[in-house]
Amino acid sequence: MLPFKSLTSSKQLTPEIIDQLFVVIDQMAASIESKGRIDLLDDKVVALLFFEPSSRTMMSFQSAAQRLKAGMVFAQNASNTSFEKGESLEDLIRMVEAYSDIIVMRHAQQGSADIAANISKVPFINAGDGGNEHPTQALIDAYTIHKEKGRLDSLNIVFGFDSLQSRSIHSLSRLLSQYVGNRFTFIGPKELEPNEQLLAELRASGTECLIADQVQLHDGYDVAYVNRLQEERFENREIFEENRRKYRLTKPDVENSGCLILDPLPRIDEICTEVDELENAVYFKQASYGVPVRMALLAMLLGKA
Repeated sequence: MLPFKSLTSSKQLTPEIIDQLFVVIDQMAASIESKGRIDLLDDKVVALLFFEPSSRTMMSFQSAAQRLKAGMVFAQNASNTSFEKGESLEDLIRMVEAYSDIIVMRHAQQGSADIAANISKVPFINAGDGGNEHPTQALIDAYTIHKEKGRLDSLNIVFGFDSLQSRSIHSLSRLLSQYVGNRFTFIGPKELEPNEQLLAELRASGTECLIADQVQLHDGYDVAYVNRLQEERFENREIFEENRRKYRLTKPDVENSGCLILDPLPRIDEICTEVDELENAVYFKQASYGVPVRMALLAMLLGKA
């Protein structure tokens, strides 16, 4: 069991809760390896509402539900739902809770997850609300770092390259700020630096936060967490076009650096494909952890693990 009914922010994922989750995630990964599917949620129905484009998040939640033998109801693209007719988010959630035991939603509106979670009578999981948060991705990222580095504290971490608009960067930095001794360096164009509200929040937790245009990853960094420039969120297209290929990791940048390379994907311009062959490039392994991580969350929020 988790101490909350719904997950909308990575700030809910305290070190104590993460320790519990990691145990269950390991169990889920072992069950995939040994059995493929288990009947833990064969009496439950999972609602997947994806009103913004998704590949990994959507498919890994589908896979997680299927590996737990849960039933599913599914809605993709707002134009295929009654949103197109003007139905409110609140009414939609009231309807879907009658059809399911837990709701997973991705929505383009920042703050929509809190609205939905406050309305829903069944557990709710935020699968991304605009440029705000993506807590399940942050848990996947933290699990990957823990598996590769053996710790989540005392890490020297680079975040790039769109710290202003990347919900994945927002969520992971908030999660890791709860651990002692971590140091964050945000790199990218000045126009895409993290906003002052996020920086103040992170610094208030005791985390050192630096801003830089570029860094050398051979200079003692433990993790480089990079994300594409969020093309769909740019009001000024010129900023996107000017920077989309300026900020990218090449093989010489990361080879023999000892720096773990993570990316929530999709990869567009931010990492050259030649980096893929390096041992410290773990973003595809990171993506594979999405299934056991989301299996654990579904099971624990439904009181089954």
